[in-house]
Amino acid sequence: MNTASDPTAVEQQAAWNEAHDRLRDFLKTFALGDHEQVSRLTLLLLDQAREQHRRDPSLAPVSLALAQAQKLAKEWFAANLEMRDEPPSELLASGCVAFLLSRTFRVAPDTFLTAPLPKDLQESMRRALLVTGPDLKISSMTPRHLDYGPMLDLAKRTWHRWDTREIIIALLFWTGVYFVFYWWLSQTL
Repeated sequence: MNTASDPTAVEQQAAWNEAHDRLRDFLKTFALGDHEQVSRLTLLLLDQAREQHRRDPSLAPVSLALAQAQKLAKEWFAANLEMRDEPPSELLASGCVAFLLSRTFRVAPDTFLTAPLPKDLQESMRRALLVTGPDLKISSMTPRHLDYGPMLDLAKRTWHRWDTREIIIALLFWTGVYFVFYWWLSQTL
């Protein structure tokens, strides 16, 4: 069977190529300096996504690959940060922040998503996570009346008082200013 002439095979290959590129970009967000490790992880995750795709071909390769990468990252962060009870979205965000702030990606890039970190690196990630900032506190945001002082009275008096003669004078004045600047710019250029 000639795969070059088969349109579905070409589409599948393009989808897997896009999945590879997106996985590589996802892993690059963790600032891993070891390109070989990024490639190794990309291929590992791509193989896992292909295996899932064989079981259920209705799923898109890009979605499968990125879901597998996020799942593996969440599991790795949960194990290394001991945050198994956190919501998945918060775990991924907190883990990424802790990983980048602790500079673990510089010390042990080969352990990212593949092996547990040594205890000292786990502690540095936890410390970085603790100093990232205070918890978000929901507060009341009810609107309050703003006091503009005497400006409000002045604005109300002038706004409700329209005089046609003053409007025409203002329009003529600004039209004159426009033509003077237009003439001046056309002479200088």
